[in-house]
Amino acid sequence: GDNNFSFKKIDQGRDEQKKSLASNDSMPKQRRGFIYYIIYAIINSIMCVPCLYGYAAVIFNHEAFQSHTAALSKIVLLSSTVHGFCFVAFSTLPFAIGQVQDAGLIFLSAMSSKIADEIIKDGGTTDEILSTTIVTLGLATASLGVVLILMGKFKLADVVAYLPLPVVGGYLAFIGYFCIQAGVALCISKAMVKFVDWSYLFDVRALLLALPGILAGVALTWISRLNNSAALPLSMVVIPAIFYIALLLSGLSIEDARAGGWVGQESPPVPITALFDLVHFSSVRWDLVTTCVSTWLGMVFVVSFSSCLDVAAISMDMGEALDVNKELMTVGISNLVSGLLFGQTGSYIFR
Repeated sequence: GDNNFSFKKIDQGRDEQKKSLASNDSMPKQRRGFIYYIIYAIINSIMCVPCLYGYAAVIFNHEAFQSHTAALSKIVLLSSTVHGFCFVAFSTLPFAIGQVQDAGLIFLSAMSSKIADEIIKDGGTTDEILSTTIVTLGLATASLGVVLILMGKFKLADVVAYLPLPVVGGYLAFIGYFCIQAGVALCISKAMVKFVDWSYLFDVRALLLALPGILAGVALTWISRLNNSAALPLSMVVIPAIFYIALLLSGLSIEDARAGGWVGQESPPVPITALFDLVHFSSVRWDLVTTCVSTWLGMVFVVSFSSCLDVAAISMDMGEALDVNKELMTVGISNLVSGLLFGQTGSYIFR
């Protein structure tokens, strides 16, 4: 009996020791978890922010917007910040990341270019172009959000599955082409809207400016296919570093690089509060808003389909079913809030 009592005391002592060790290990794990969150946030920022500047170049690719590129790019950044907060607040997925997505780029770009062309044809001003475009894109995004909320509320997510896959495949392929074209346009500081605009590359100087960007794009495409989660963000840091090291070794200053077209022209800083000063409701051409309805309908189908695909992909990766309709409502809420703040369409981004 005494021996059994001794063994029980030993076992109790071991259990208490394990509990003590577990409680001591919990804090380091919590600290490590917090550090991991910070690292993931930095990595996603490195990967997302350059994409957002590229998205801004795609959406506002008309020549009429070129003098306001800095402010318009910050509107896209602000919109992505709004999407990020909305997805954190409303998504059932603890790791969900939201930002301005590529699914709606072509539609937004088509709307902005159409509005700019019409106002220029009528002899309008830049203020009219900016105000009408920003308000129209905001209304299109907010109304898209309302439709997505209603689709999720009434469990209509499966309806988008009837969109023919060849149509979706062709659209996604055209997004890729559109992004490449916008990237080359950024390299050579020219607006490239039509296919014939590729003729700019017949100029030796333009080709020289575009070549590093094209090669970097090819390299990043190859690196993204590697089975290494750190390779792509590190490459996105290393490539600009190589440029500035080469600039230093060549003895050229940043002003020389800017004069040669290798660095963008310096523009005055644009505070967040100044972004809303771009819009003057008295200058909005409301008659042009209704001309974008057909483009908006296409955007509704494609963005909802893309969002459902995102949820389905992460569901397969997790190995458990997700409520697609509920997640579609999250996308809708995010777009509604973003649109009311003159933002652009967004959806899930899974890294």
